[in-house]
Amino acid sequence: MRPGDEDPSLKDTTHIAIIDKDGNVFDATPSGGWISGGVIAGNTGVGLSTRGEQFWLDSTRAAQIRPRSRPRYTLTPSIILQNGEPFMALGTPGGDNQEQTIIQALLNVLEFRSLWYPNLHAAFELPRIQTFHFLGSFWPHRIEANRLELETGISPGVLDALRARGHDVRFVAPFSISGCATGVIIDPRTGSRIAGADPRRDCYASAY
Repeated sequence: MRPGDEDPSLKDTTHIAIIDKDGNVFDATPSGGWISGGVIAGNTGVGLSTRGEQFWLDSTRAAQIRPRSRPRYTLTPSIILQNGEPFMALGTPGGDNQEQTIIQALLNVLEFRSLWYPNLHAAFELPRIQTFHFLGSFWPHRIEANRLELETGISPGVLDALRARGHDVRFVAPFSISGCATGVIIDPRTGSRIAGADPRRDCYASAY
């Protein structure tokens, strides 16, 4: 990318996961706001992001703004180990949906291997659910009590069981839930790298 190719006021989040031939792992989830809306810390060159918006002005909240406090953070780049050795680099954009995306993608990889191996894309394509039953990290910190969304492809029996427990459940179109898992694993059987990218947003995977 060349200077001037992109509008510097653009923000939002992306993710990159890399495992090289020597087993070195890099996993990062850069998120927008600091270039256009943040500040540079003195003469350090370090950009301070606008994630301070995730603080609360309400003094009764644990995440209230106060000295030496950190805001609740949604960014969750993850490196997974097996027997103490790197196995997977995984992450996603998606605000408050990031943790939900990562845990579902990871469970698909670890617990439902027969549904995807050796095509990691397939693990990320499986239907997802998301909950809105929490106070949002971003202003104005909304909550949608008991609301769940299920992508088409999940058994209707699951929907019925959740509704019976009092959840406000809605089916949504395939690949429409926020989040876009990207990851790469070291195949424990062969040592080869297997990369995968989620179809829910524009993303790309390459391995060799």
